[in-house]
Amino acid sequence: MRKIKITLFLLAFIVSGVNAQNATIDNVLGLRSKKSAGEIRKDKKIVGYYVFFFKEKVDKKNSAYEVQTFDDNYNPVKSFEITRPKSTILVEMAYNGSVFLFHFYDKKTGYEYITYNTDGEKQGSYIVPADDISRYDLMRVQQAIAGNANTNFIYTVGDQGFMRSTFSKNKKMGYELLKLNNNAKKEWTVESPEDSKMLETMDISDVNEEITVGMITRKSSMLTKSFDVFGVLIDTKTGEIIQEIEMGSDAKGRKSMMKSFISPESQSISIIGEFYKPKDDILKDRSQGLYIQQFSMDGKQMSLNTYKWKGDFDKFKQANLDEEDVKDDKRPFYIFFHDVILTKDGNIIIIGEQFIKQISAGAVIGKVASAALGGSSNASTFEIRIGNMVVIELDKSRKLTNYDIVQKKKTSVLLPEGYGLVSSMVLGYML
Repeated sequence: MRKIKITLFLLAFIVSGVNAQNATIDNVLGLRSKKSAGEIRKDKKIVGYYVFFFKEKVDKKNSAYEVQTFDDNYNPVKSFEITRPKSTILVEMAYNGSVFLFHFYDKKTGYEYITYNTDGEKQGSYIVPADDISRYDLMRVQQAIAGNANTNFIYTVGDQGFMRSTFSKNKKMGYELLKLNNNAKKEWTVESPEDSKMLETMDISDVNEEITVGMITRKSSMLTKSFDVFGVLIDTKTGEIIQEIEMGSDAKGRKSMMKSFISPESQSISIIGEFYKPKDDILKDRSQGLYIQQFSMDGKQMSLNTYKWKGDFDKFKQANLDEEDVKDDKRPFYIFFHDVILTKDGNIIIIGEQFIKQISAGAVIGKVASAALGGSSNASTFEIRIGNMVVIELDKSRKLTNYDIVQKKKTSVLLPEGYGLVSSMVLGYML
């Protein structure tokens, strides 16, 4: 059997570092992908790590897998073994501080969600038969498996359970939000109307034990460019929709939702995104700037602040930018917000990263070449170009006090087939 060395860099547990600890695990036949590993957090701090790997074949029909946990210095803490049919594939896994949730797929039997505690004791199982799986969700899962990609559609609900966003089996594309407790028992689902005349999807932005914040997109057909976006606040305990939040219109100008943050201390929800001029195309045109909209837990608006690229952000001169970055700064970059820091004196520091969706010349050439040879390519013609970091600072009155662009190496990521139409929020999470 092979032996692999697992380090923080290999599993992409951290963005950067100099003195990374490492650990060695013996008798490993395969580490499938980085979706088989993750961080163990408590009160938003990393207190350890876990890794799930293929260990050995038990017999002709079954394989043995192992889960190993580490503390934050990569010292082994616990491990346990589980046996699964060879025909099942791990789609995604998560750990909520109490139990692990594994999402397995078998083309004959469908989905199975299984929870285990840290001693390896099975807590429960929830099965979705193959005939009940939406073709859109199955397509997404198969693409993730084929591309060895991280799906990121399971969310932890404190240490009390899990949530998964998926597609429902409607006449048209619809959404379903599934809540499972630690015993993998379904507590509730939120679904789009089965007979809806619109294509409807829901993306989850933030979750805690009280509130779930999401974004609903509605459009009449796959071919139309026109769509409507709504923010949505859901009671995590009951599944009741508290409030749908209008995100503008063609006449008024639209808003995107890039990130949301739930603050238990202030009992409020903040939504951050970009705002656009009336009749602007949210997928093509550059936004006018950023907004921060704050709501109470019952969905009432508390405040709305806007900050324009021209007139607010451009007051902060970026003397450190080179010629290429100056040109890039004029392009319609999105910003993925990694973190929002609330300081003791009430100030806000927002840390983000620029990215833009663009046509990939290499992918187009590759598709043409593949077609000429009688083959096909699963790659999209779109790629994501990841730009610089940005740091935004606001005082306690939400006045913009600083805006910095932090230079770093630019990279490009080719999107899988069909991901060119995914929302900017989901693309940010994927990256």
